[in-house]
Amino acid sequence: MNQERGTAGIGRYTIPGVGGLRRSSQRGHPSRIMLMLTILACGAVLSAPAFGACNAPTPTLGAGFSGPHAFEMQTPAQETAPGTKQDDDASIVGFWHVLFVTGGQVFDEGYDQWHSDWTEILNDTAPPQPANGTGTICLGVYKKTGPRTYKSKHPFWSFDATGTLAGTGVILENLIVDHSGNDYTGSFEWITYDLNGNVTSDTKGELKAKRITVD
Repeated sequence: MNQERGTAGIGRYTIPGVGGLRRSSQRGHPSRIMLMLTILACGAVLSAPAFGACNAPTPTLGAGFSGPHAFEMQTPAQETAPGTKQDDDASIVGFWHVLFVTGGQVFDEGYDQWHSDWTEILNDTAPPQPANGTGTICLGVYKKTGPRTYKSKHPFWSFDATGTLAGTGVILENLIVDHSGNDYTGSFEWITYDLNGNVTSDTKGELKAKRITVD
């Protein structure tokens, strides 16, 4: 196979300049060979498909998924939980010692637990007490009506001195927590009913409470 000066043969084709580069490298010029290899390498990289991690194809969403936020949890609108600060006002959530006062006299006393899920538990000493002497436990619900102010509804069962069920009742409260968050005051209405739903008493008064802490 004949080769022209300055060319290299591959089969019956020739690549001009390769032979010259070989001879040049023998004369101490390897940089030209490195340049040629670099150009060939860059061409191979640029010709490959670009599937980098940042350019991965976007998966097609099936029916019922409308966009990139389709998997975000959707919850119905809710009132702000009272355990969080709102307008920098104090929260009623926590454990309290509460007194119910009417006509200047203590009408009832208890321990009241207010939860962040808008429910409440009261353990009080209002007579008549069940025969087992454990005190009465009743449950309530409440909502926030303004800065540091709350409204509650607290149904309960009533028993006679022998522990026999005598009727039902409800405590309605309007409360305001002071700026320190350690005390609240307000008004209450205490209504009792017999087993037929007839009102047997209706007492109104004031209440005051102090927060109980671990320390």
